Amino acid sequence: MFKKMKKIIYLFVLVLFSTTACNEIIEPKLSDTGQVGVAEFYTDFLGAFQGINGVYTSLRGVYSRHWITDALSDDGQISAGGDQQFADLEFQTVQSNSSIAASLWSLNYVGIYRANVFLERAPKIAGLQGNQAILQDQFMGEAYFLRALFYHNLVRLFGDVPLITKEITDTRSLNVPRNSVQEVQAQIEKDLLEAIRILPERHPNPKLIQPVVNIPGGREVGRATLGSAKTLLADLYLSRNESAKAEALLQEVVNSGVYSLNIPFTRNFEALGGPENSPESIFEAQYASVSLATGAQNDFSFQFAPIEDAPGGVQGLARNRPSDNSLIEGVELKNTLVQSFATNDLRRTATVKISTTIPIRTINAKFWIQGAANQGAANWPVYRYADVILMLAEAQQNQGKDAAALTEVNKLHAGGRTGLTPPTGLTGTALRDEIRRQRRLELCMEGKRWFDLMRWNALESTMTAHGRPLQKGTKGLLPIPQGEIEKNPAFKQNEGY
Repeated sequence: MFKKMKKIIYLFVLVLFSTTACNEIIEPKLSDTGQVGVAEFYTDFLGAFQGINGVYTSLRGVYSRHWITDALSDDGQISAGGDQQFADLEFQTVQSNSSIAASLWSLNYVGIYRANVFLERAPKIAGLQGNQAILQDQFMGEAYFLRALFYHNLVRLFGDVPLITKEITDTRSLNVPRNSVQEVQAQIEKDLLEAIRILPERHPNPKLIQPVVNIPGGREVGRATLGSAKTLLADLYLSRNESAKAEALLQEVVNSGVYSLNIPFTRNFEALGGPENSPESIFEAQYASVSLATGAQNDFSFQFAPIEDAPGGVQGLARNRPSDNSLIEGVELKNTLVQSFATNDLRRTATVKISTTIPIRTINAKFWIQGAANQGAANWPVYRYADVILMLAEAQQNQGKDAAALTEVNKLHAGGRTGLTPPTGLTGTALRDEIRRQRRLELCMEGKRWFDLMRWNALESTMTAHGRPLQKGTKGLLPIPQGEIEKNPAFKQNEGY
């Protein structure tokens, strides 16, 4: 089953990443007159298919750098290797001209631009019937989901950001002020409610007329689903302290029966021998091997590999390694990730590879494949079913539903998945702390920790206790790229930069 699924996914990413025509057409091109030209592209179903795949390609860039939030947090440590900008991340001294922050900004806005073009142009394609019409509608739901995801990333990273929901045809229209977080989140909610109305629970879409023969997009696993949209919207609601709304959506995802926890835990990660798009996967950023699609790879293994890699490997940069106060350069750190795991927690060895033969001894095992360097094909898990369970437990505990919350969080331990004995009798603050602890241990190094601490209003206290206090006044937000400030007089810089 999994081999077949993997083959389907690779066929998907081959189209997703290898069509030069698609990338050339949907990228903004600035002319001498200040106009943004987009070729006549959305004229038939194939154009729509390539267009939505172009939106998906943006995920590749976004999630190739999403790990930076873990490196900022108490879960990660960075070996700067002489790179001052990465040293600034480690020591919470990020500057307004940070190219790292600028890349997180621009990569998400590229995705938004592509989604906007699709949402405006695709509905104007005439004459679609049968399965083409069904898939065209599905693609619209996917575009709404993806635009919401990109904006969800941006507001958590930067706070107030420009809200652009139309295709840009004149670069002068880019001189807009930053919209409030509340305004952007209202648009995210609107997009996701529309996605929920449209998206199928599974792929292939059960609405398709059988047999489905030779139609692009008809049998592809890895696209956004109803569960993806509900999970993202629940994440938004939880961040706004709307626990009842979050609980309702998350319970629907659980009750759908589409997803299940992987046993053993290692099956969640390709670097540990697991499959792509497994039963626990809610949504993943798709990558592919170079033999299937040039340019569809990630550089996780190069970023995370130790500077002195083991024999047969590739020298790496040792960035975003699990924090560990037994390291000489991290001896002052407290509450590190490695020390947070119980020694008999099976997730510890699946998350942290510890070497006794090299100076930098902790490696991010979830995504490091020895020798893969910048040719990695492993997907990035944006949402897993374990995340759904933990968010559901959090939403329930926030409302005083302690018994239900404890039942949910203890699902993680069923079937010997963690090797730990499920706790009993926890209520109140003790239960809240257990849910938060399990989120850290379950989802560490997957781009969750920084945002969790922000949601709990615990970022400043946690980072101070860790030994890496936040930059004064930033509240954990990154700087608006200095280039954007200089180009747009309507922009104001975030506090602390």
